[in-house]
Amino acid sequence: MPGIGPLTEALEAFAEFFGIDHDLVQAAAERSAATTPAGPAPETARRVVAAMNDAEKTGLLMRVFNGDPNLPAELRATIRARLEPETTISPGALRTAADLQARAEEIRLARKRAEAEAAEAQQRLVAEAAEKARDVRLEALRQRGENVWGEVETEIVRCNPAGYDKAAALLSDLSVLAEREGSSEEFSHRLQAIREHHAGKGASSNV
Repeated sequence: MPGIGPLTEALEAFAEFFGIDHDLVQAAAERSAATTPAGPAPETARRVVAAMNDAEKTGLLMRVFNGDPNLPAELRATIRARLEPETTISPGALRTAADLQARAEEIRLARKRAEAEAAEAQQRLVAEAAEKARDVRLEALRQRGENVWGEVETEIVRCNPAGYDKAAALLSDLSVLAEREGSSEEFSHRLQAIREHHAGKGASSNV
């Protein structure tokens, strides 16, 4: 099978319209059909022309003299026809269907690896951004000091889902901050005090 390269937008659209595997199309397009079969080398062509009889040579020269526009193409075809097949076809120019399938699988695996690496890189960026955002929040909480605990109490007494969610988020950040500052035991005592204070409000108000 000769190639179908280059891979143009029109070729991609054609393949997509007919549901042809994109990786297989890319494998086929890695080579151009214009390059196969390979033409004979100039020295090989010279030997073929030299072997022609006088009548053939005279006929060719007269066609050149008369400006025959078809002569170059016909002469190349004649030379190819008189050569052995192995001298006209580049051994590595044609590929079997199995070759294309194997190459398509290589392309598919490489693409999946690239996609996985890109996804991992994106996850790292998201995680780094989240960590930076948390650091900013923790620094703000540290500067606010005791006021944060008052805000936790305020959100709990609202007795609604939004208040509980905000109180839980604040307590989560306070827990991380306490761990970083080595005051986790103090945090645990204050959290237990809040739980005991609001224990009578029902299971839905537990923090």
